[in-house]
Amino acid sequence: MQRQSNRRSNGAPRVLRGLVVAGVVWAGGWILLAAASADPAVVPLSELDARFRPVDTPISMEYDVGYRFLRIELKRIGKIVATTTIGTWRHRLTGVEVPALFLDVRADSPDSGKKGERSRVSIHDRMVAVLTVPELEVLLFAKYSDEYLHPLIGRARETLSSAMYNTEAGRLEYEGRDLKSGVVSTNLVNAEALLELSRRIRPVMNFLIRQCAAKFKASVPEEPERIVVNMDGRVVALRLVTELERSPVCLGRRKFDALHVSTATERGSKVKPRDFHAWCLPFETLAEQQGDSALLTAARAAPIRSVVPLVLDYELGLGHVRATMTAIHPVRP
Repeated sequence: MQRQSNRRSNGAPRVLRGLVVAGVVWAGGWILLAAASADPAVVPLSELDARFRPVDTPISMEYDVGYRFLRIELKRIGKIVATTTIGTWRHRLTGVEVPALFLDVRADSPDSGKKGERSRVSIHDRMVAVLTVPELEVLLFAKYSDEYLHPLIGRARETLSSAMYNTEAGRLEYEGRDLKSGVVSTNLVNAEALLELSRRIRPVMNFLIRQCAAKFKASVPEEPERIVVNMDGRVVALRLVTELERSPVCLGRRKFDALHVSTATERGSKVKPRDFHAWCLPFETLAEQQGDSALLTAARAAPIRSVVPLVLDYELGLGHVRATMTAIHPVRP
């Protein structure tokens, strides 16, 4: 196996999005991955599963993912199933079990159905995030990627990799592996910014909960929350902008009065981040509107208050990817 410890990882921006997602999918839970159960490359994630002991009933959220251009959905890319569970996590260094939230996100796209062939967009990913409860500080973020992308114009690109970001030692440790070449990368760009972001999920969550209450009561909202992110090696401060807005059609073919969240740079900044939009509701509010007694019981018993994303939009170089909630339910034994 080759080892390359001085290479800058292009996985850093990805984990940033993953941590933000873990903060948005938050204690409601969410996004991205796919089961590849027998593949030896998934063994590290299986080991993570073994270190978590569930206490409460898992909550599962399902999303359809589509590619949109000029506000028209051109292609259904696949499906995301995000499951959050409250329980205890066995600390890697101390062996002590600590209260934690386990976020398991699996993303799958439909394959061609022909043996040995893959569709132009073929994604089978899994992400795992472990957050302390009630602080919601990220202890660990891991991702396994099995992706094949063949655009109409340009070359096909295939990715088979894993990445692990760990803060259990009080600092950010990273290891990325190219599972085809065997190359290992351990260096990160602006690790301090990512570590700071991993500790900002609870303040952001509390801000959004307060914003939901303020918007629905038509009171004056507070100053925007700010997050520091790592964008391709550059540390950038972004503001979270919120407003009460009708969501796009989602769960049960309905539109909800939801909190619309977007990001903006600080005034005077020359950086232009890609558009990000999320339409969210507090977990308890959504459970009430669904009329699901088991879901409502879980929401009221949760040790942390959280918001749940109903719809998410993320800008690509051309067009957008939209994830739309289609179901939310407790996972029955």
